[in-house]
Amino acid sequence: MRWLALAALLVLVPFTMAATGWRDARELLHAREWRPVEGAMAQTTEYDGAAVRLVSVDVLPFEPGLPADRTFVRTRLSLVPGAAGAQWSDCTLKLVDGTGRSWAAIDTVPDLLQRALAKPGEPPGVACDGLAVSAAKPGVPLAIDGYYLVPRAVAAQLQLTVSTRGGRPRYLRFARGATP
Repeated sequence: MRWLALAALLVLVPFTMAATGWRDARELLHAREWRPVEGAMAQTTEYDGAAVRLVSVDVLPFEPGLPADRTFVRTRLSLVPGAAGAQWSDCTLKLVDGTGRSWAAIDTVPDLLQRALAKPGEPPGVACDGLAVSAAKPGVPLAIDGYYLVPRAVAAQLQLTVSTRGGRPRYLRFARGATP
């Protein structure tokens, strides 16, 4: 009888750990960016049920009175949802340099900064969040803006990464390139 209990213990404990660990592993996959999907400036790439294109990366030029060591950067994406009610929950926009340092998009952006980086005649963009994307109509482009405060020395070398909960562990990584 002791051998039966020991055998059951040797089978049931690993099985229980595997069953509970499987959910944790799946959760970890949706929390981390593991597999890049390469994209290029102005190239449309399919990601998490939408067509995504990096439209521009704009750097605030240096002016007297601004800090000499850092600057603001705006990235603009064009996103075309493929289906009504597409969910882009937990959308993450980051700029990453060659050493792996990253800068997340600013949550609250002052109107003055938005006006300083806007191009003439350009419609305002929205933040990358699930509400903005789920409210968008299928096939209608949506402008998504991300604003970042980065060191001025690396501003020209940064790559944009985009990920969503439903798209992870895959994420979009846009190659460096000149703005069209």
